[in-house]
Amino acid sequence: MLTQENQVLTRIEPNGLGGTQFLYRVNDYGVAAVTSPQEDVSQIHWKVDIIKYLEDQTLQYDICHTTELANKTLTFRNDKTLNEFLRKAFDYFTELQNLEKMLEK
Repeated sequence: MLTQENQVLTRIEPNGLGGTQFLYRVNDYGVAAVTSPQEDVSQIHWKVDIIKYLEDQTLQYDICHTTELANKTLTFRNDKTLNEFLRKAFDYFTELQNLEKMLEK
């Protein structure tokens, strides 16, 4: 089971391919994790993208492949490794937001 920390939405995969999508958010950045239906439980995998939210009050976002976390879509083979990545990503997003605020001044 994936962590619920910083989770803002769980929904059916929005592109109509089936499966489930989890959206996470820390300030302006987040993670979109999608698992597609599989015939065999041992084949479960998560496709993960780093995202940047467009506005504070909405869940609209763009895929963001310009962070140090990932420059492409990542694949995780189990919940444990994805949860470990999410914890590190949440810390990274907090630091990134702090740096961006410093640059604005």
